[in-house]
Amino acid sequence: MSLLNYGYRNVDIPIQLEDVYNHDEYLRWKNYYMENFRLNFIVSLIKFFVVFSLLLSPSFIYLNIWIKTITTDISFQTVMFLGAYYLLFFAINLVSSYISIFKIESKYGFNKMTKSLFISDKIKNLILTAVFFGSAIYGLMTLYLTTGKSFFILAWTIISFSVILINLSYTKIIIPIFNRLRPLQESSLKTAINEFAKSVGYEVTKISVMDASKRSTKLNAFFSGFGKAKRIVLYDTLIENLKEEEIVAVLAHEIGHNKYRHTVYNLMMTLVVISIYILGLLLFFNNDVFSRAFGFQNINYGFSVVIYLLSLSPIIMIFGLLTNYISRYFEYQADAFIANNYSSEQMINALKILNRENYSNLTPHPLYVKFYYSHPTLLERINHIKALKKDKSS
Repeated sequence: MSLLNYGYRNVDIPIQLEDVYNHDEYLRWKNYYMENFRLNFIVSLIKFFVVFSLLLSPSFIYLNIWIKTITTDISFQTVMFLGAYYLLFFAINLVSSYISIFKIESKYGFNKMTKSLFISDKIKNLILTAVFFGSAIYGLMTLYLTTGKSFFILAWTIISFSVILINLSYTKIIIPIFNRLRPLQESSLKTAINEFAKSVGYEVTKISVMDASKRSTKLNAFFSGFGKAKRIVLYDTLIENLKEEEIVAVLAHEIGHNKYRHTVYNLMMTLVVISIYILGLLLFFNNDVFSRAFGFQNINYGFSVVIYLLSLSPIIMIFGLLTNYISRYFEYQADAFIANNYSSEQMINALKILNRENYSNLTPHPLYVKFYYSHPTLLERINHIKALKKDKSS
């Protein structure tokens, strides 16, 4: 599908989108897309052969022997096993991220990140992963070894609670580790946002501006949390590149998501998926055939998780067909909210600018869209918005 999508880059831009890129920009986008594709494809091949080599060699066996010389705690052994596996791919991703940011993104004028900030971000990511996921793995393993048949209910409850907690605290705790958030100052933009929100019966509690420009020139805006904890976050690059009416249109789309309770539905889908993942994990924990097939004398929980994650990849892709379909449907609903409550023209203008400034693919392969796109393509969204406008006027 990636190769199909890559081949589709030479399809002519639809007439409706000819004002997104001029000829030179389009050629520049194709070069940007090709370089990213080649890098991602090479990295994917490297990861595949690394995993394949590890499975065919006794590397996992030797790793397990070494870990057992350090601790007899099975939960901690599992954490160390998965930690070593993670560090290997962290190193691969570190190199590919460096090439992506300082070679490709810099070449095309997107990167604003310094090398010191890059290193700082990676160290913070590594620490957060070690603390959160290390604790989670240790806790789940201890829970599995001590609770028996109650594991599923307890694990699902704890993980679900953690997901909800992260959603509520993401903007307050996680984002400030990497970015500075400041309140949107009193201005005509803030007045316009508040007036629109009030007109549709939506309470805006906090509007924050994030210093995204210290890393990239790309544009975005998002809502975080739900209920009383919801907050609007604008990239400073979005404010710099869009007119006030276009920014309000983007936020109207996000408010549409909240008005249709998409955040709640997405959370419910996440909780359902979590239950499926836990059941799958139990299958691998309760069966030693996977460990024995690769040379272990009995079940190794760390290795079982590795095999489980590898087995999960195609399942996630199939799940993506459903979850991305639902997500695209939600996007159409949010766009309809704009057509009914604000300005279709301003939203179309904003979408074109967002896609141009972010170098989005205007002609992805339809099959790739079905599997991997959580949003409709730009052409699909514009046609949908125009159709809504036409129906409304008639």
